[in-house]
Amino acid sequence: MVQVWTGHACRARVTPWPAKNQITLAPYYQRYAPVRELAEYMQREWATIAMAPFTIILVAVLVSGLAYAASRWRHGAIIDLLRERLAAKDQQLGEYRERLLLVPAQGSAYAKQSHAELQSEALRFVTSLREWLTLHRTQDSQRQHQQWVAMTHATDEAQKKQLWDAHTGDLIASSMALNNEYDAKFKVKAIVLRDELLTRVKHPDPAAQAHHMYEHPTNLIGMNMVADDLERLAHLLR
Repeated sequence: MVQVWTGHACRARVTPWPAKNQITLAPYYQRYAPVRELAEYMQREWATIAMAPFTIILVAVLVSGLAYAASRWRHGAIIDLLRERLAAKDQQLGEYRERLLLVPAQGSAYAKQSHAELQSEALRFVTSLREWLTLHRTQDSQRQHQQWVAMTHATDEAQKKQLWDAHTGDLIASSMALNNEYDAKFKVKAIVLRDELLTRVKHPDPAAQAHHMYEHPTNLIGMNMVADDLERLAHLLR
């Protein structure tokens, strides 16, 4: 008998207890039909199970083993397929990163260097870039001076116009050649060095950090700014 209290009154409610040896699994399987059906089947066939328990257990183990092996084979094939797809996506992502001139997902060669090694590498690159810029600046200055002298000695307007058009065309051609040579010799390495340095130090002036300057410096001034920025980052390594 179970007593239930409600307010000041007491009411009695009789709940029948399960009969002796009765298997009561309702709280566990009343919401799950497969479990309920299995329990009911075992209740009906309990006499048969009790007569040959070892045989039933052996069959159950064999069936469970076969089911596990089949499940493992099926899911293993799915896992292998998904791994192949992930590997293909990683390869595709790496190709996209290379096309966008970004650091590869597994890291650049500079990632394996110590701070001192990376600093030396960056400063050597800066020195090489500045030597190249100095050479081009000297050559451009000499050529432009010769063109200017020729224009000042021109005797008529037609000759002056011809020399001026030649000077303008030379400026455009030399600018294109300068940018093409920068792209071939310095662009990618400058970007990779910058990205690796930024993983180790905080940029002293994030607002002034122009990523596009590394990719499209356009002239000698912009390329010199790349060299200055890399040198500043290199000196921040400790």
